[in-house]
Amino acid sequence: MMLPNTAESRRLQTLRGVACILLVAFHTVGNHPWSGLHVADDSGYRYFANLFQYIRMPLFTFLSGFVYAYRPVVPGGALELVRRKLTRLVLPLLCVSTLYFAATALAPPDANGVIPFEQMWRIYVFPYVHYWFLQAIILLFALVAVLDRGQLLATPGRYGVALIASIVAHLTVDMERADYVPFGIFYALHFAPYFLLGLGANRFRAFFMEPRVSWVCASLLLIAMSFHAKNLLGGDQLDRNGSLLEVTIAATATLAMVRLFPAFRPLEIIGAYSFSIYLFHSFFVAAIRVASKQVEMLALVFVACVIAGVVGPMVLERLLGNVPVVKTLLFGKGARSSRADHSARSSDISIGPVT
Repeated sequence: MMLPNTAESRRLQTLRGVACILLVAFHTVGNHPWSGLHVADDSGYRYFANLFQYIRMPLFTFLSGFVYAYRPVVPGGALELVRRKLTRLVLPLLCVSTLYFAATALAPPDANGVIPFEQMWRIYVFPYVHYWFLQAIILLFALVAVLDRGQLLATPGRYGVALIASIVAHLTVDMERADYVPFGIFYALHFAPYFLLGLGANRFRAFFMEPRVSWVCASLLLIAMSFHAKNLLGGDQLDRNGSLLEVTIAATATLAMVRLFPAFRPLEIIGAYSFSIYLFHSFFVAAIRVASKQVEMLALVFVACVIAGVVGPMVLERLLGNVPVVKTLLFGKGARSSRADHSARSSDISIGPVT
């Protein structure tokens, strides 16, 4: 089993921290003018959120694939993979989405995720608020495990065919219907290229992690982001469906960042709690947003929400992360995990790597 060296581990943790901050900032702003901070489509906050639309979740997905490549499924290891992902992903998905559903009963009517009680069953079957990502990543792990068992990702040629097929699926799947298709299947198809790209960047690093490739990707990223920024400034709205521009930005950003982005200790610390931040940030962001309704300085509310969305889940895990049963149901920690080994679980996390 290959494990990351210290420098690479620190860089990966840092990237997880970057993805966390972008995620919390996005949900602070909100998907639409009637959610989050209720800012208009031409607001600078909306522009900021949309500018990183093609990096935020692709980066999370890329890191998941990159980490999987450290410990891929092996012959006879399928059941162990299922056991780990059941603990790490499925239990928190069921428990935290239930808590979120319950919390919406106390939330303002315009809160995200408010659905009638009699339709509660839908949160376990269809994509529900941001927890669609857990559904999608579960499917991606299952898909890649099957491909690995069939040796369909074992050589550059076979891997290339799978990557191209995933890009085709990304460009053709109708994401306008994604929320009505069970268990995030369309989301899995949409983000499959980035999971496979992360896997390939690690497994075939002689090519993907070659310095010239990284610098070419960085250059292409600047060009693609310039077009993206120009489109947004011109009033273009984001399309939920996949596009070549999205693939270009996401692929070049992740490949450049995984090789060139410097380790930064504050982001590393945030990255170590990325799973908790992903699961619970919305609770803390919503609490600050409700408490600050009378505050007119939008910048202050934005900063307070982002800080709460990042720090709140970190504190929550520190308080409850070692409580028996709770640590498994809420944080996906196995029975033997503890704060002492928090920095040594590199092969047992799904939302990015843990050093």
